[in-house]
Amino acid sequence: MMKKVAFISATVAMLVLSGCSSKEPAIDATANGTSTGTNANTAGSTTTATDANAVIAPITNANAADNTAGANNGVNGSDGQLISILFDYDKFDIRADMQDAMTKNALLVKGKSIKLEGNCDEFGSDEYNFALGLKRANAVKAALVNGGVSADAISMSSLGESNPVCLEKTQECWAKNRRVDFKLP
Repeated sequence: MMKKVAFISATVAMLVLSGCSSKEPAIDATANGTSTGTNANTAGSTTTATDANAVIAPITNANAADNTAGANNGVNGSDGQLISILFDYDKFDIRADMQDAMTKNALLVKGKSIKLEGNCDEFGSDEYNFALGLKRANAVKAALVNGGVSADAISMSSLGESNPVCLEKTQECWAKNRRVDFKLP
């Protein structure tokens, strides 16, 4: 009996400790000249009640039609104008460079039903990535609601790492997979 308890305890401890590491994967610097930075949009941002850990900058109407966020490669949605919101590694707060895209998307989806699909890179367990994808979708939903979109018109799902848009083993490619896509019914 004691052996069973010890075995079960050891198994549970291994499962708990085998979750996603908070350490970013090592990238060969000669293959890719980019580096990852920290998220700088926490100054002056607000936290919503949808998730106590989500940091969301409020949406403004300034530059709503301007697509200077560098995310024009992330255009999705049935009308081809909605822009995917990209995230940093292991983060679910909306980056400062995605604010213009959030503003544009909020204006485009007002009065419409929308589905948000959270996506992750290939790092971490399936369970962790599904949870992170949902947190990302929840952060985008909170930002849309702050921008005047009805919360009842927004549905969310997480695809985890199962829907990559890029399959190369580079930092740039992994960054494209850390996103929330907008889908119109």
